[in-house]
Parts: sequence; C-alpha cells; structure tokens
Amino acid sequence: MSTYHTPMQLMPLRLFSSVGTCGTNNPGDVKQLQQLIRDSGYQLATGRYIGVDGQCGQATIEAIKWYQQLLNMFPTGLVHPLDSSFMTAQMDSGPHWRPRHTQGPLKVREGQLTFDTEGVDYITAVEPFRQHDTRYFSRVLHWPGGVSGVTLGRGYDMGQRSRGEIHATLCQAGIEDFKASLCSRAAGLTGHFAHEFVNVYRLLVGEITHQQQINLFEIIYAVKRKAAESYYNRHSIKIDGAPSWHALDPRIKDVVADIFFQGVHNAEGVIKAAAGGREKLKDFILKDHGYMIYESERNRIGYLG
Repeated sequence: MSTYHTPMQLMPLRLFSSVGTCGTNNPGDVKQLQQLIRDSGYQLATGRYIGVDGQCGQATIEAIKWYQQLLNMFPTGLVHPLDSSFMTAQMDSGPHWRPRHTQGPLKVREGQLTFDTEGVDYITAVEPFRQHDTRYFSRVLHWPGGVSGVTLGRGYDMGQRSRGEIHATLCQAGIEDFKASLCSRAAGLTGHFAHEFVNVYRLLVGEITHQQQINLFEIIYAVKRKAAESYYNRHSIKIDGAPSWHALDPRIKDVVADIFFQGVHNAEGVIKAAAGGREKLKDFILKDHGYMIYESERNRIGYLG
C-alpha cells in the first residue's frame, strides 16, 4: 500500500517586522522570507543559493530583489509586514505535491467537447493525486511537449501571445495579478524554453481554481468559435445548399470549433464537409491523417454519432 506524506504547504507570509535593506531583520522573519524565496525556485532560476539562517546579508537582499521583480514590484530589497503581494503569494512544493483545490466545477457553458480533451483534473482521476507527470494537469503551468508554449488551464498556450495579452486575459479570468504577471513572462516561449520556464515557475504560480480555469477557457473558446463561424460564413456561400452557421447541427458546430481550437489545416475542406452534414464531416476526418492521429483522445467522430 502506498504511503503519502503530507505535502509541504507554504502559507501566506506573515512578517512581524521589516526584512531587508535597513529593515528590522528579526531572525524569525528573515528565516520565513529566506524559506519562501528558496522554495520559489530561486536557485533553479538564478544558480545562486540562499540559506535559511535568519541572517539578512547581501545574498538575502539580492534574493529579495529577485523575488520582488518576479511579483512586478519595485526591487527595493526591503519587505514590510503589509506588502500585499508577499502576503498573497502561496505555493505548494515537495516531491509529494498534490492539488489544493480538490473540488470544483468542470462544466462549461459551451465547448464541453473541447474542454474535456484539453487537459485533466485530478478530481476526475481513478486514483486521485497519484500522477507525477503534470504535463496535462491543467490547473498549473504545464508544457504539453513538442513546439507548444507554456500552457495554463484548458488550452491557453502562451507561446504565440504577447505579455500584455497574457496579463490582461488572465486578469479577466479572475486570476490574481501577481500570477498573471509571472505567467506573462512566458510570452513567446516554445519548446525547450517553455519547458524550462515551467520547471522554474510552476510552483511559484501554483494552482488556479476550477472556476478560474472555466473563466479562462470560456474567454479563449469564444474567440476560436467566433473564428470558426466567421470562416464558415465566408466560405460556405460558395457551396450550393450550405446551411448558415446558425442552422448547422450543434454537434457539427462543436466539432468545427474544436478543430479550430486545436489547430486547423485544410480549413476549406473542413467547412465543405461540415456543410454536408454529420456523415460527410465524419468521413472527412477519417480520411485526414492529420486529424485522425488525435481522434483517440478527441473522439470527434464518436461525438458526431
């Protein structure tokens, strides 16, 4: 029988005095801050070591400045007990890390087909919390592999997005500002660079909640679905007897939107098949190797019935 240790949880920092340059530097407060910074990936990110000895030397001050920059704070090297960004930041770490939010909604208003195939959540696992590969656990930063970028939630890939767009979208989804700021640093990173970013920042960013995940998905799905609708409307007018987008079978619309969400090729072929009905679209997918390699996980043909 497997034994699971209680995961180390670093709760919100509670200082009783200032720490850093010209601070009071009470040893207990200094230790708290040193532990927080060390556990946030400081050595992995910078190659520099910080001890947890309660002594606020130059190494600790430099580490404080690094952490302040991560949280988009001015790097003064001094932390006050009421610094809200430090008070808010939380993380889970250690080899037996497990999700903190173990219950929450997994149903979206539209795009359930896509939502369900763009990630997994431990509360739906057969053996909860036993997975150690977090590539597909969607409520933390992850890297799906290949040329993908840093991803959060169900399919929010930051590899082709700007810092401003990432920050604004995550805040719109209700994700905390300091998390949005950290994630925005992943703008433009793909492949190996995205993987390294996840290794450094995953624990510091921590989890997003189930509701934040839903909010984020609904924002990005609406954009992709609108793109699919726009493309269909432009090209279906060339097809005799093609129904309007609004008159299409709802399941056909879901599958077309899912294809656009994941990454479409031969878009005109997709639209022509969709305009012909479920059987035509199923046959099109069956004959396209680029879509069939994902069929076992996305089950578009099965969804079409």
